[in-house]
Amino acid sequence: MSYNKLKALEGNIEAISTALAIHEERRNATTAERETLSKFTGCGGIKEVLSIGTGTPIPDTMQEAVKRLLSVLSKAAKGNETLYRQLLQSLKSSVLTAFYTPTFLIQAVAKQIKDTFTANDLKMGTFLEPSAGIGGFLPVGDMATHRTAFEKDLLTGLVLSALHPDTQVFIEGFETIDSQETEHNRFDVIASNIPFGDFRVFDNTFSKKGGIYAQASKTIHNYFFVKAVEKLNEGGILAFVTSRGIADTQGNQFVRDYLVHRCNLITALRLPDSLFMQTSGIEVGSDLLIFQKSGRKVTLTDREKLFMETTREIVPGSDQYTGHANKLFTLPKTALFTESRIQINQYGEYVRKYHWQGEEADLQQTLSSMLKADFERFFRKNLLATPNKGIGGIQMSLFDCFNTNKAAQPNREKRTYTGTLHKWMKNDTLVLFENQLGTLRYKQANCFSDTTVTFVPLKVSRINIERANDYLPIREAYFELTTKESEELAEYPKLREQLNRHYDAYVRKWGFFHHNDNKEFFSWDSLGMEVFTIEMQLGKDICKADIMHEPVAFKKIDTSVQLTPVEALASSLNYYGSVNMDYLVQTTGQTETELTEALAGEIFYNPLTDCWENKGKFLAGNVVEKCKEICTVLADLTGNAQKWAATSVEALEDATPELIPYEELDFNMGERWIPSSIYASFAKNLFGVNTTVMYFDVNDTYIVSLQGHSPIAYNVYSIGSYNGEALFVHALHDTVPEITKEIMRNGESIRVPDEEAIQAASTKIQEIRHKFNEWLDCQPIAVRDELVRLYNERFNCYVRPHYDGSVQTFPNLSFEQFPYDDLYPSQKDAIWMIKQNGGGVCWHAVGAGKTMVMCVAAYEMKRLGMTQKPLIIGLKANVHEIADCFRKAYPTAKLLYPGKEDFTPANRQELFSKIKNNNWDCIILTHDQFSKIPQSEQTMLEICEQELQDVERSLEVLEDSGMADNNKRLQKGLEKRQKNLNANLEALKEKLGEKKDDCVDFHAMGIDHIFVDESHYFKNLMFQTRHTRVAGIGNTQGSQRAMNLLVAIRDIQQRTGRDLGATFLSGTVVVNALTELYVLFKYLRPKELSRQCISCFDAWAAIFTKKTTDYELNITGSIKRKERFRTYIKIPELATFLREITDYRTAEMINLDVPQKNVRFLSDKPTIAQEEMIGRLVSFAGSGNWDDLGLDIPQPDNLDMAKMLVATNVARKMALDMRLLGDKFADDPGNKASRCAATIYDYYVRSKSNKGTQFVFSDLSTYKSNEWNIYQDIKDKLVTMGIPANEIRFIQTAKTEQERKKLFTDMNNGTVRVLFGSTSMLGTGVNAQQRAVAVHHLEVPWRPADLEQRNGRAVRKGNTVKFWGGNVVDIIIYGTEKTLDAYKFNLLRNKQLFINQINNGTIAVRRIDEDSMDENTGMNFAEFVAVLSGNMDLLNKAKLDNRIMQLEKEQAIFNKERYRAERKIAKTEQDIEETMLTKQRMSEDWAYYKEYKGERKTLLLNLQQAIAEETGRELHKIAKTYRNEAIGTIGSYIGLNLSVRSEYHYTGAFERNIFLVEGKSGLKYKCGLSGALPLGFADSAVYPQATLDKLPELIRRQQEKIDQLANELPTLQQIFSRKWGKTAELDALKQECKELQRKIDNSLKELEQQPAVTVIAA
Repeated sequence: MSYNKLKALEGNIEAISTALAIHEERRNATTAERETLSKFTGCGGIKEVLSIGTGTPIPDTMQEAVKRLLSVLSKAAKGNETLYRQLLQSLKSSVLTAFYTPTFLIQAVAKQIKDTFTANDLKMGTFLEPSAGIGGFLPVGDMATHRTAFEKDLLTGLVLSALHPDTQVFIEGFETIDSQETEHNRFDVIASNIPFGDFRVFDNTFSKKGGIYAQASKTIHNYFFVKAVEKLNEGGILAFVTSRGIADTQGNQFVRDYLVHRCNLITALRLPDSLFMQTSGIEVGSDLLIFQKSGRKVTLTDREKLFMETTREIVPGSDQYTGHANKLFTLPKTALFTESRIQINQYGEYVRKYHWQGEEADLQQTLSSMLKADFERFFRKNLLATPNKGIGGIQMSLFDCFNTNKAAQPNREKRTYTGTLHKWMKNDTLVLFENQLGTLRYKQANCFSDTTVTFVPLKVSRINIERANDYLPIREAYFELTTKESEELAEYPKLREQLNRHYDAYVRKWGFFHHNDNKEFFSWDSLGMEVFTIEMQLGKDICKADIMHEPVAFKKIDTSVQLTPVEALASSLNYYGSVNMDYLVQTTGQTETELTEALAGEIFYNPLTDCWENKGKFLAGNVVEKCKEICTVLADLTGNAQKWAATSVEALEDATPELIPYEELDFNMGERWIPSSIYASFAKNLFGVNTTVMYFDVNDTYIVSLQGHSPIAYNVYSIGSYNGEALFVHALHDTVPEITKEIMRNGESIRVPDEEAIQAASTKIQEIRHKFNEWLDCQPIAVRDELVRLYNERFNCYVRPHYDGSVQTFPNLSFEQFPYDDLYPSQKDAIWMIKQNGGGVCWHAVGAGKTMVMCVAAYEMKRLGMTQKPLIIGLKANVHEIADCFRKAYPTAKLLYPGKEDFTPANRQELFSKIKNNNWDCIILTHDQFSKIPQSEQTMLEICEQELQDVERSLEVLEDSGMADNNKRLQKGLEKRQKNLNANLEALKEKLGEKKDDCVDFHAMGIDHIFVDESHYFKNLMFQTRHTRVAGIGNTQGSQRAMNLLVAIRDIQQRTGRDLGATFLSGTVVVNALTELYVLFKYLRPKELSRQCISCFDAWAAIFTKKTTDYELNITGSIKRKERFRTYIKIPELATFLREITDYRTAEMINLDVPQKNVRFLSDKPTIAQEEMIGRLVSFAGSGNWDDLGLDIPQPDNLDMAKMLVATNVARKMALDMRLLGDKFADDPGNKASRCAATIYDYYVRSKSNKGTQFVFSDLSTYKSNEWNIYQDIKDKLVTMGIPANEIRFIQTAKTEQERKKLFTDMNNGTVRVLFGSTSMLGTGVNAQQRAVAVHHLEVPWRPADLEQRNGRAVRKGNTVKFWGGNVVDIIIYGTEKTLDAYKFNLLRNKQLFINQINNGTIAVRRIDEDSMDENTGMNFAEFVAVLSGNMDLLNKAKLDNRIMQLEKEQAIFNKERYRAERKIAKTEQDIEETMLTKQRMSEDWAYYKEYKGERKTLLLNLQQAIAEETGRELHKIAKTYRNEAIGTIGSYIGLNLSVRSEYHYTGAFERNIFLVEGKSGLKYKCGLSGALPLGFADSAVYPQATLDKLPELIRRQQEKIDQLANELPTLQQIFSRKWGKTAELDALKQECKELQRKIDNSLKELEQQPAVTVIAA
């Protein structure tokens, strides 16, 4: 009987209703109800359920049933909307996962396991079904077996509980088993039909174990196998029905390896593909795998070795292979089938399918006999634990070794807690109950049951019970006080008085919390550590924490302190989030009119909200939209309101940036803010058919669907399997498909990138993107103006306020311990910006006083009520300086600066509670200490839930669009993400449930602003991108420290409801590339990014960057494509977006008291050895042959993948010193080491009287004691020249912080004169500048920020060179001609120039180019060869050669398309002709059939006179007996021949007989669709008539084919006849290249004729 969706749904509804009734009435099911419950099959196969709640219509036949279903769910939810959504989602999820196992299979498995236990005199003590459904496998256990079942689905679990009341049921995922209170932790038998999917499972135990356990958790099916084996008793049985992925997927070999090394394989049986058709209406491949646990296994059997491996079959008649399949199933009796064949599955792959053509009873009998044979052969009784061995007459149990004769312990048992419960109580809360001290354990079995609270007694002395009687009132008073004050933001003095009274009484009796054994007692309570911190120890003194005297959850308004209007305004903005006039009047003592006049130009009236706003808020943001909205209500206003609003409009108009016109804008195809309708219109113009384009922001994906057949899409824009539709999506995403091809290597078929097809696809994609801009330029003015309006409103709408901090006063700021008596104006402005914005970016040069900015801004924000607990985090190397600065500036401030010991695991929780329970003016931590603060799982949970809602919204939109069927990959990706997010949510909820209240997290601490010093250390924030192979985007994987900071900032932003919440401070906010700005905005401006339709990096890059592509020859001679983000566009708007929240100051801008920089680039000619190596490098760069370099060192592993990176790294080492390339090279007086030593000595001598010091930097060949390095070599040279060895030091030798401090002190007093180091070790956290006269750079670093940091060691405040050295520090950069040195130096200078211009608003261009080299990819081939040659004409020629090579490749692809089009035209014309002939012949046959006047009867040759029933019977007999591939005539119909022909499988097996009717034209027509006869005899007798009745439809199809082919012809002819548009460009480039070559040849001849000259560069 076939699967009936409606009947299955109705059965489910009845089962759910019955289960709900049983649950409500708290009773067992009756026999009739059990029958109803057993009909529940889930919604697997009922896809219509997915349409519930969406716009997709539900079939009429199912609408009534769906209404009843929703009514049942509503009743179950009892008005709880969240529960209702969970139940509905539960149903929808089961569509993809609920495939119930056929009963006969369960019966066969259950019978065999029971028979095995009986035959071996065993009993089954425990049974587990980990994915139970409604308990299909529970019958495996008998009445005496303790059965446990897990079912994650809510409704299924409800039915399961009602159907099996004698089973311990958990409506949770199997992954929660370790946290559940199961009666048994190990099981004799585990059996189930387990879920399958590539979504991960969170298991805390496995996560901690790591390795194979963590790997298995990434996919649910692997997890179930590994977890189940862990839960089996020794000798226990594991029986799982599972997808074929476990056995067949290559990536799952680690699981198969795990299984066969820990278990014996009993059965591995491949089941029929149609097994689940009866229960779920779906065809899916599955296996039955049965194992017996064997923990002491030594060897593997041949079967088990085969089970670990996979193989592929060759598809007969082709050169293709099937997908991978397990080798074990090549053995006989390992698959259950009557026929097997290779077919194409739903994914277009060849697979072997298995079918059973027979009765179910035969299938069950065959299965039973195969299982019996396997168990008799492979089951091992001796593996079982035998605790009762030697005791006669006692039946063995698998692991029944529990001691049941334990002495009873009255009053020590866990029991239900019926005492008072407070909402602040959680797991492990200490309570007194029934005169016993114990802890509470909370548990909710499922969403349908109430939370139960269990009391777990503790074994304690009577004195501690007495102590608890005094402690518990303190705890209750404390939590009552903190809960009420934090929730209501109001003071409760009586509760505070009560808390103090209980505390004082406790201390009188038991001593201070910090004394005696009180702390140990408090640790018994999960809330104890928090209560413990209401008492503080400061040195030897003990005092009460702030919470004992005043509220710490909010700021009390102190009206006794009178503020100025400006101060009151700042406080009001950040305390209330708005201009609160009542507060201003109260704190200033002035009237509202006086305040309005005093604050004119500072506050503006906003009629939209009927309130005043300060200019920082009102004249910022989208001023264009704000102005437009106010103008719409202006006419409705009267009196002062109209006058104030008019003033506001004028201010907004004055502040509005000048409109950027269309002609100045760079538009990239795929910018997310451009409406999808624009792209749809372009696609229609490009392809000639209506097109739908949709964008999904949740995963930043476009989908495109053509609404008809487009010859252009399938001919012009088509590469392999990628048609125009697919390439259009790639054009929107600005990506190129990774097309592969299959080749044979070492006798095996592998897939490798098809570079030619990739380049062809890239060319077409770029053509589409180029045509978009051409099409856009031709659109009506109205369309272009609308885009201009949209762009300006989104991106050109920001105004950076002028942050003037000169009017500020800084109460309590002391300058007594500083050598100055005021702040720089730049510092005041930065502090004002931070106060006005609530954060921002302080991008100040080294030495500009960022430390003081942090300290003062933190204190001011606290003083004015803008923050409650500001936090400063800094580098370990200089955080003590920050703390020292804060103490000097604010001697009376309450500062928390914990030491290293405070962050040990033993002391950490106490410190965290101190942070929470005190009103600190500031907290100062190191970056590392900050990373140890646990982030709030609640915050992460909220972020996760929001993302889940976005994913579910996208799934609904996709389903409503009707495009889901054409975008299965997108749908599958969203569904996978949905499942992973659900897994993350479950993990977070589990953590929250387990979390003890003494574990104070970041959210609970109340920190509401973070100052991040040296913020560039957090730049490696993870982000998702499709551009994984594009250079220039930094580290997308990110770091954990950056992720911790992001979660903390998000926590603050969610609490405040606005962006920022943090201040980033650094002299080098952007370290290397402008793409780092995205990371900065992701931290600080998530809401603004969202408003700009930027949900991820790719969306940002689509607006502000353009990719460039270089083509190079790789080692094999094929062209390799290299992409990078090199060009940035819309630079002014990007700069404005940054500058709105940034205060940028260079040393020159603020007239910083630092020495002048004198940059010297000392370049010299290469040595003889370097000259020879340059030639070898040029040769290697072209060939990729490592031997061309002539080096003794081994070839790098990554040579074939990154030839130019290897070449660049070798060139860098060569430029520094040839000895870095091997021992074969010797020292040379002309190398950098020798030149640097001479230069250092010169400065040493010249500054000897003032003990001048020098820094020497090199990131290559740093100091190592056991190998040659450039540091030691230069030192040896300097010692030889006469400098004492003790005056030359390496930073690497200072191992501890104390040693570093001493080294810097020695530098400052001149004891050490020369200090060597790398950027990472010497570039930051170093104050040793007092006598610095020079900084030497042996090699140029990769990043501008590194050069700045290096120079900043000497060019900084406090250098005494201004008194005796002309106030100049020399920066010496050493270079070698014909190497990368000068190129890198210019590259860095240009990058830094762009960064400076962006920040100070002086950039005059709308696009910039960042150049094309970095440490991860190296240079491109053209520039590499040109630079090494020393001839820049060669650079131009190399670039020309590159472009010519690219164009010639495009030309070849173009010509191939023309030839393909030519062949296709001929084929199409032939097809049209043949189809027209076929149509004509069909028309003739139809005419004959319609006009025939005789008897219309089927006449068989051997049965001329027969009734229809007899004729049909005879035809069926022929269908069963005829065996011949040749066509055989069997009769006639209206004078037309009837015939039959046999079809055979490629294996030679007979498949079916095809019945035909031959028309007068000679065409033969099949009976029905496949040629097979109808099932009924009467229908079979008239098959010729039914066949000929289809002729009009066949004729119509032929005409459709003719029309489609004719429609293709013009496009094909256009392709064939078009001319390549770049011929002139190619010819011109070739000519230019010839002329350039002639110039190069002449210059080389002139060079050869010149006499040799020796040059010494200073």
